[in-house]
Amino acid sequence: YTLSFGFAAGSDRSLQAFLERYVEMADCDELSYAAFHDWFEPGFVALLREILDDAIENLDTGRADLNGRLERFRDVLIADATIVSLYQDAADIYTATGDDQAELKLHLTESLSTGLPTRFRTTDGTTHERSQLPTGEWVADALILLDLGFYDFWLFDRIDKNDGWFVSRVKDDANFEIVEELRTWRGNSIPLEGESLQAVLDDL
Repeated sequence: YTLSFGFAAGSDRSLQAFLERYVEMADCDELSYAAFHDWFEPGFVALLREILDDAIENLDTGRADLNGRLERFRDVLIADATIVSLYQDAADIYTATGDDQAELKLHLTESLSTGLPTRFRTTDGTTHERSQLPTGEWVADALILLDLGFYDFWLFDRIDKNDGWFVSRVKDDANFEIVEELRTWRGNSIPLEGESLQAVLDDL
């Protein structure tokens, strides 16, 4: 009960916060951290993963219709990753990139129309985001929103080949050729078609 309704609803989602909430909800005097930590053994973790997989597959919160400029897409999918700091004991499995002793990285793709994750995976902290976003038929007719962690021209090409669309941040030194203007601007605008981005950036 505490894990499902108390832990997930709190602002602090650390194991220590979960322990404190459990002691409070169970009205018990104390629970040693070592005994509490032993609950998270491989069988329990596997059960939590099964529950999450089932929830993603079967939970229906109702699909919100995309409208306006987004109604041409089957869905809008947001891909991102986040780092969770772990205790030193996990360093042999969950290698860290920075000063932390150990890191877990959660890779998540979420649907804008349902508000639910469509795919997720956990890795160590050194795993690059790009390697955890496979392409395929699931991107067809969808708009994928990407951060710089996914900046990869092979990925962009695969999304296009599978009839998907994407919006990505670009690196500061990006110098694409502008192939088409999709809007006519009023006032003192300049022609952009055929120009390189860096050549006109300061004039925009």
